[in-house]
Amino acid sequence: MRRRRYLLATSSLLGLAGCSGTGSNPIETTAETDTETTDQKPTEGTEITRDQLSGHVRPTDGPWEPVEELSCEKSNFTRHPPRYDDISWGDTENVSLRVNDTAFEYGDTAQITLTNTSNSTVSLGLKHDYQFELLTEDGWQDVRGKTGDDDFEYIDLATENPPGKVFEWSLRLTEEGVVPDEKDFIVCPELVSGRYRFVYPALEQVAVAFDLQK
Repeated sequence: MRRRRYLLATSSLLGLAGCSGTGSNPIETTAETDTETTDQKPTEGTEITRDQLSGHVRPTDGPWEPVEELSCEKSNFTRHPPRYDDISWGDTENVSLRVNDTAFEYGDTAQITLTNTSNSTVSLGLKHDYQFELLTEDGWQDVRGKTGDDDFEYIDLATENPPGKVFEWSLRLTEEGVVPDEKDFIVCPELVSGRYRFVYPALEQVAVAFDLQK
């Protein structure tokens, strides 16, 4: 069997070392409270503090019972592996990740924003290099993967981002909506009700979570 691995291309802009690791424990034992009440919107390229952000990090109640380990009936399917070592919920020293709600219906659109809350420029990866995971009995698993013999390929280009809003994602919560246009991924099996998390793993490894009802 052909061994699967990451292919990381070297960029003349800036090369970042990729990282991989295992998902976090299948059961969350603590919950962070949401701290956002302001309607003030960050302006791109201007310094903003965490207290000025609107949005949520994850539900304040415990997660639903994890679903069974994901299994795909498609032949020659490989699930997307984790590309992170250790995830921070919502905030790191330099950036903050927020989602506009903590509960959605299938087909709703989740608005997710990554903000540089430091007072200096930070190096980050590309916008489409995110992971979309479901809490299962075997831990957090990406719902996406690919068929065929090709490796998961990422070009680790870095972007230089001044204080202020960096990226904003509008993800329609369907099988097609959670797959970046830039990636030849599929969701298998179909999305189910449960607790999901959006992970931005490039350098600043940060996540938000929400519940989906289907």
